[in-house]
Amino acid sequence: MTNRQLATSAQPLPTQRDRRADGGKRKVKVTRESVVIQRRYAGVAMVIGVPVSAYRGVALVVEAAVDGGAAYRLSLAHADPDLDIVLAETRDSGAVAADWKYWASFLDLPRLAGEGGKLAPLEPALGAVTSKGALERRRGAASVTARRPRFLTRRKRGETVRMEAVFADEREIVCYE
Repeated sequence: MTNRQLATSAQPLPTQRDRRADGGKRKVKVTRESVVIQRRYAGVAMVIGVPVSAYRGVALVVEAAVDGGAAYRLSLAHADPDLDIVLAETRDSGAVAADWKYWASFLDLPRLAGEGGKLAPLEPALGAVTSKGALERRRGAASVTARRPRFLTRRKRGETVRMEAVFADEREIVCYE
Protein backbone atom coordinates (compact mmCIF):
# COMPACT_ATOMS: atom_id res chain seq x y z
CA MET A 1 0.00 0.00 0.00
CA THR A 2 1.51 3.36 -1.03
CA ASN A 3 1.62 6.55 1.03
CA ARG A 4 -1.12 8.05 -1.11
CA GLN A 5 -3.47 5.15 -0.42
CA LEU A 6 -2.67 5.36 3.29
CA ALA A 7 -3.36 9.09 3.41
CA THR A 8 -6.65 8.97 1.55
CA SER A 9 -7.99 6.03 3.52
CA ALA A 10 -6.69 7.46 6.86
CA GLN A 11 -5.21 4.11 7.87
CA PRO A 12 -2.37 4.01 10.40
CA LEU A 13 1.08 4.39 8.93
CA PRO A 14 3.66 1.74 9.79
CA THR A 15 5.24 1.87 13.21
CA GLN A 16 7.79 4.67 13.51
CA ARG A 17 10.79 5.19 15.74
CA ASP A 18 10.27 7.29 18.87
CA ARG A 19 13.26 7.74 21.16
CA ARG A 20 11.14 8.65 24.21
CA ALA A 21 8.47 5.95 23.92
CA ASP A 22 8.63 2.55 25.58
CA GLY A 23 10.16 0.12 23.12
CA GLY A 24 11.22 3.06 20.95
CA LYS A 25 8.13 2.81 18.73
CA ARG A 26 4.89 4.69 18.07
CA LYS A 27 1.96 4.44 15.66
CA VAL A 28 0.85 7.44 13.62
CA LYS A 29 -2.36 8.18 11.74
CA VAL A 30 -2.44 11.16 9.35
CA THR A 31 -5.67 12.73 8.06
CA ARG A 32 -6.38 16.08 6.40
CA GLU A 33 -7.42 17.63 9.73
CA SER A 34 -5.15 16.03 12.32
CA VAL A 35 -2.26 13.75 13.17
CA VAL A 36 -2.85 11.12 15.87
CA ILE A 37 0.18 9.64 17.65
CA GLN A 38 -0.24 6.52 19.81
CA ARG A 39 2.61 5.50 22.12
CA ARG A 40 3.47 4.22 25.59
CA TYR A 41 5.56 6.39 27.87
CA ALA A 42 6.73 5.05 31.25
CA GLY A 43 4.08 2.33 31.04
CA VAL A 44 1.23 4.78 30.35
CA ALA A 45 -0.60 4.49 27.04
CA MET A 46 -1.21 7.88 25.49
CA VAL A 47 -2.84 9.26 22.39
CA ILE A 48 -1.75 12.67 21.18
CA GLY A 49 -3.90 14.53 18.66
CA VAL A 50 -2.24 17.42 16.84
CA PRO A 51 -4.07 19.55 14.25
CA VAL A 52 -2.36 19.67 10.86
CA SER A 53 -2.35 23.48 11.03
CA ALA A 54 0.14 23.25 13.95
CA TYR A 55 2.79 21.85 11.60
CA ARG A 56 5.17 24.23 9.79
CA GLY A 57 5.11 22.29 6.54
CA VAL A 58 6.19 19.19 4.64
CA ALA A 59 9.99 19.04 4.85
CA LEU A 60 12.39 17.33 2.47
CA VAL A 61 15.83 16.68 3.94
CA VAL A 62 18.68 15.36 1.78
CA GLU A 63 21.44 13.45 3.58
CA ALA A 64 24.60 11.86 2.30
CA ALA A 65 24.35 8.07 2.23
CA VAL A 66 27.14 5.71 3.30
CA ASP A 67 27.84 4.55 -0.28
CA GLY A 68 28.20 8.12 -1.59
CA GLY A 69 24.65 8.58 -2.89
CA ALA A 70 21.85 10.65 -1.43
CA ALA A 71 19.13 9.61 1.00
CA TYR A 72 15.87 11.57 1.11
CA ARG A 73 13.58 11.92 4.14
CA LEU A 74 10.12 13.45 3.83
CA SER A 75 8.51 14.53 7.10
CA LEU A 76 5.96 16.81 8.71
CA ALA A 77 7.95 19.53 10.48
CA HIS A 78 6.74 20.79 13.87
CA ALA A 79 8.26 23.33 16.28
CA ASP A 80 8.63 20.46 18.80
CA PRO A 81 10.96 17.82 17.27
CA ASP A 82 9.18 15.03 19.20
CA LEU A 83 6.05 15.69 17.11
CA ASP A 84 7.83 15.45 13.72
CA ILE A 85 6.32 12.69 11.59
CA VAL A 86 8.34 10.78 9.00
CA LEU A 87 6.23 10.31 5.86
CA ALA A 88 8.80 8.60 3.62
CA GLU A 89 12.47 7.65 3.44
CA THR A 90 13.94 6.70 0.08
CA ARG A 91 16.90 7.00 -2.27
CA ASP A 92 14.75 7.66 -5.37
CA SER A 93 14.68 11.41 -6.09
CA GLY A 94 11.77 11.17 -8.53
CA ALA A 95 9.52 9.32 -6.13
CA VAL A 96 10.29 11.62 -3.20
CA ALA A 97 9.63 14.72 -5.33
CA ALA A 98 6.20 13.40 -6.32
CA ASP A 99 5.37 12.43 -2.73
CA TRP A 100 6.58 15.81 -1.46
CA LYS A 101 4.23 17.66 -3.81
CA TYR A 102 1.36 15.28 -3.04
CA TRP A 103 1.63 15.52 0.78
CA ALA A 104 1.94 19.33 0.65
CA SER A 105 -1.24 19.65 -1.43
CA PHE A 106 -3.11 16.93 0.51
CA LEU A 107 -2.40 18.58 3.88
CA ASP A 108 -2.47 22.15 2.49
CA LEU A 109 0.94 22.93 3.98
CA PRO A 110 3.97 24.67 2.44
CA ARG A 111 6.90 22.67 1.12
CA LEU A 112 10.09 23.13 3.14
CA ALA A 113 13.63 22.28 2.04
CA GLY A 114 16.17 21.31 4.69
CA GLU A 115 19.88 21.84 4.61
CA GLY A 116 22.25 21.86 7.56
CA GLY A 117 19.46 21.40 10.10
CA LYS A 118 17.52 24.50 8.98
CA LEU A 119 14.27 24.45 7.02
CA ALA A 120 13.32 27.14 4.52
CA PRO A 121 10.10 27.45 2.49
CA LEU A 122 10.35 26.76 -1.22
CA GLU A 123 7.99 29.59 -2.17
CA PRO A 124 8.06 32.97 -0.37
CA ALA A 125 4.94 33.64 1.70
CA LEU A 126 3.37 36.48 3.60
CA GLY A 127 1.53 34.78 6.45
CA ALA A 128 -0.64 32.05 4.95
CA VAL A 129 -0.63 33.61 1.46
CA THR A 130 2.00 32.51 -1.06
CA SER A 131 3.75 35.44 -2.71
CA LYS A 132 4.81 35.13 -6.33
CA GLY A 133 6.63 38.47 -6.37
CA ALA A 134 5.96 41.76 -8.12
CA LEU A 135 5.74 41.99 -11.88
CA GLU A 136 8.00 44.30 -13.83
CA ARG A 137 6.45 47.47 -15.19
CA ARG A 138 5.97 47.55 -18.94
CA ARG A 139 8.26 50.37 -19.84
CA GLY A 140 7.77 51.98 -23.22
CA ALA A 141 4.83 49.82 -24.27
CA ALA A 142 2.70 51.96 -26.58
CA SER A 143 -0.60 50.57 -25.31
CA VAL A 144 0.24 51.44 -21.70
CA THR A 145 1.82 54.85 -22.27
CA ALA A 146 -1.08 55.99 -24.45
CA ARG A 147 -3.68 55.62 -21.74
CA ARG A 148 -1.68 56.22 -18.53
CA PRO A 149 0.04 59.28 -17.14
CA ARG A 150 3.81 59.38 -17.58
CA PHE A 151 4.35 59.12 -13.81
CA LEU A 152 2.68 55.70 -13.61
CA THR A 153 4.75 54.28 -16.46
CA ARG A 154 8.00 55.34 -14.70
CA ARG A 155 7.06 53.86 -11.32
CA LYS A 156 9.29 51.12 -9.93
CA ARG A 157 8.43 47.87 -8.20
CA GLY A 158 7.76 47.77 -4.46
CA GLU A 159 10.56 46.90 -2.06
CA THR A 160 10.44 43.23 -1.09
CA VAL A 161 12.45 43.93 2.08
CA ARG A 162 9.58 46.00 3.47
CA MET A 163 7.07 43.29 2.56
CA GLU A 164 8.92 40.59 4.52
CA ALA A 165 8.01 42.04 7.94
CA VAL A 166 5.18 39.82 9.16
CA PHE A 167 3.93 40.13 12.70
CA ALA A 168 2.55 36.94 14.21
CA ASP A 169 1.62 35.59 17.63
CA GLU A 170 1.11 39.06 19.06
CA ARG A 171 -1.58 40.03 21.53
CA GLU A 172 -3.03 43.37 22.40
CA ILE A 173 -3.05 44.13 26.12
CA VAL A 174 -5.95 46.30 27.21
CA CYS A 175 -6.55 47.43 30.79
CA TYR A 176 -9.59 49.51 31.70
CA GLU A 177 -8.59 50.40 35.27
